[in-house]
Amino acid sequence: MKRVLIVDDHQLMRDAYKHSMMTLGSFEFGEAGTYQEAHDMMNAHVWDVVILDVTIPGRNGLDFLAEIKAQAKAPPVLVCSGHEESVYGVRAFKAGAAGYVCKTAGTGEFLKAVKEILVGQNYISPNLAQNLAAFVRSDFQEQPHTTLSEREFQVLRKLINGDPIKEIAAQLSLSSKTVSTYRVRLMEKLRVKSLPELVQYCIQHGLMDKAG
Repeated sequence: MKRVLIVDDHQLMRDAYKHSMMTLGSFEFGEAGTYQEAHDMMNAHVWDVVILDVTIPGRNGLDFLAEIKAQAKAPPVLVCSGHEESVYGVRAFKAGAAGYVCKTAGTGEFLKAVKEILVGQNYISPNLAQNLAAFVRSDFQEQPHTTLSEREFQVLRKLINGDPIKEIAAQLSLSSKTVSTYRVRLMEKLRVKSLPELVQYCIQHGLMDKAG
């Protein structure tokens, strides 16, 4: 029996994943709604697959993905997010994900991804495959936000959510000065000069938070 850890801060989503996967066979499930819970579950048990949301309380989901992949016998991770593939899909694969499914994709695609990952393959949707292929083309022109480092991207997400510098610093275990430096650097890369311009850029490129 495969052991599956589901990390999502919404109980409804965790229940939906379990209900859907039961159509594929018998599984033993573990659940976590926060980073700390997920961290403890990873250390306490051995898992065959992890289903991971990008947005979890306590830490960015992709940071936790990197933590998982640093383990000696890391399980494959299927990232399921409310964010479009163009926002997080490529980042997820760079961090070591075995698959990425947008929560708007539907149950069929989710189950297809799970089945492929369970047999040791990666799941890449047609749309994400195009995005990944674009990165290896010699004529590819990156969007400014794709050039941000993971830490810069984290600061960006918190800035557009309205978090103050001191709060961002506490959440990311950084100094306020360091967060301010990231803020200046990312705004230079995105070629914006103010927070309203930054928010407008994020709206135009689908970087604003969505439910789930």
